[in-house]
Amino acid sequence: MCGIAGYLNLTRQNFKVEESVLNDMQTAIAHRGPDGIGLWKDDNFGIGFVHRRLSIIDLSDAGNQPMMDAEKTIVICFNGEIYNYQQIRKELQNLGYKFISNSDTEVLIYAYKNWGIDFIKKLEGIFAIALFDLHKNEFYLIRDNIGVKPVYFSNQNGVFAFASEIKALWQISYFSKEINDLGLYHYLTFLVSPAPMTLYKNVYKLPAGFYIKIDCYKKVEYHKWYSAVIAGSREYKNEKFCQDELHRLLFASIKKQMIADVPVGVFLSGGVDSSLNVALMSQFSNNLKTFNVVFEDGLEFDERSWAKKVADKFGTNHHEKVISEKEAFDAFSNIVYHQDEPLADWVCIPLYFVSKLARENGITVVQIGEGADELFSGYGSYANFVDFYKKWWQPTQKHLPKIVRQFLYRTASPFLRSQYSDYLRNLAYDRSLFWGGAVAFRESAKKNLFLKSREKKLDPICSKIYQNFDLGFDSYNVVDYHLSEFKKLDPSGDFLKSMIYLEFQNRLPELLLMRADKMTMAHSLEGRVPFLDKNLVEFGFAISSDLKYKNGITKYILKKVAEKHLPHDLIYRKKIGFAAPVKYWLSKGKYFKPYFESVLQDKNNFWRQYINFAEVQKLFAQHIAGKKDLSPQLWLLLNLFEVKI
Repeated sequence: MCGIAGYLNLTRQNFKVEESVLNDMQTAIAHRGPDGIGLWKDDNFGIGFVHRRLSIIDLSDAGNQPMMDAEKTIVICFNGEIYNYQQIRKELQNLGYKFISNSDTEVLIYAYKNWGIDFIKKLEGIFAIALFDLHKNEFYLIRDNIGVKPVYFSNQNGVFAFASEIKALWQISYFSKEINDLGLYHYLTFLVSPAPMTLYKNVYKLPAGFYIKIDCYKKVEYHKWYSAVIAGSREYKNEKFCQDELHRLLFASIKKQMIADVPVGVFLSGGVDSSLNVALMSQFSNNLKTFNVVFEDGLEFDERSWAKKVADKFGTNHHEKVISEKEAFDAFSNIVYHQDEPLADWVCIPLYFVSKLARENGITVVQIGEGADELFSGYGSYANFVDFYKKWWQPTQKHLPKIVRQFLYRTASPFLRSQYSDYLRNLAYDRSLFWGGAVAFRESAKKNLFLKSREKKLDPICSKIYQNFDLGFDSYNVVDYHLSEFKKLDPSGDFLKSMIYLEFQNRLPELLLMRADKMTMAHSLEGRVPFLDKNLVEFGFAISSDLKYKNGITKYILKKVAEKHLPHDLIYRKKIGFAAPVKYWLSKGKYFKPYFESVLQDKNNFWRQYINFAEVQKLFAQHIAGKKDLSPQLWLLLNLFEVKI
């Protein structure tokens, strides 16, 4: 795992790649790779790459980047791991290619030379890749199929730049730092600005399963190269077959993702996903280290006894740490810094501390359980949405005329809470019931909160990446775009499958996987996600929804697999989740509560031009009084206010 960055000239005259700028870019992301620094530039082509190395595979200098082929025609800068690189290497060796290292990076170079850009379809792994073909004068920027590894880019004033983190882009003098009003508006709903947008104007996230091509004429093209729905287009309904195949694929994924020339550990919260990770990993290691953190004020999130039970069962070297509110508060500013743009998920806090704990105990690679709940329907909220949809929503849409639904909305909405008013509006105007697994401010709640103009603005890059995407100030546009794409890919797909697809397009890659990447890499730690192995995801999409949520049991088919390895009481206990006691901190805490109060009293706060602080004060007062639990909304705002512009 590493950090990559670079820039290239598109249209500027008398352009020269400045080595000092490249060095500033790599310094900004030094935490991503403490084991090496690499720089390459070519003034004839007007391009430069930098790389910060976290050594995982082939620890020798032969694995250093940026890396070139023997003929000096291809240069690559790569962040991630290719789990099937050895198989691809053998295939290339049989075709006559010679290798001088044991790294997966060199395999990527010759895979491209042999198969062209289609080489990415052969990869199983997590990656952000920048590649320049000197022979063709073509540049590629690629993000992995699920979006485990982030990569940002900007195209301003005739210069195109990319980086693993936004902070590296600010080192380029041609770029300006401005707030993207629409990205901020959507952040208020989704806890993150949805790809390809970011919080910043003219700075973008390359969506999962996309690549950029810049040809010899400096034409910039955006291509979608992967869809799990298409790959897993069949539907499997036989429970025995699905259980056996899922077990086989998960076992294979765990084995693949333990490949490393450095120690590999695992985060163990005591839930089903992390415990199943440990159970399978223990078959490949006799000295497995496991890590967990809990909070002094968060007894409702305390799963220490379950984590200890799993650690004892599989004989791991278990480490845990208790975090106080003061420790969390002291780290808060640094956590927001490493987020790059606000990620308003308080799981960032335990992830930050458990990553620190793992690194302090000699671990460089950890496996984590991200993606299992999304792929196999593990949340109680998913079950509630499905039940409500089948029992009420779908019949009402089918049998009650639209004009009647709209009349009911106009008549009843003034008397309803904003949340229920928005649901009724969605029903009246044939909008989706489900907008995502984490929604903070709905549309009606943002009316008095968001102060900027809502006039639609042009964004040619967004429009090229997501064709026909509506750039108006309505967060349903994000939902509608992805669900429309889902209907094209799978016209007969059911409601739960559409929910899962939407999560894989927005919340999973841009919030959950982004928080995992940023918090682990803040401590120079590589996070791997075995539940999001390419083969496992494709099979997971093909499993019938009836086997994911069955007999009132969430994540049904995965829990049947877990029964082969874990105690029954652990698998079927009430789900707690890996979280922090933010509700308590913001209402009665000794540090976060007074800090939020001080922020609201700051008359010079930058964000007053965007956010109605009087409205925030009302929300804060309601939360403190115990009238409503508004901790998700307040945490979202606090993360935003902590961003320094």
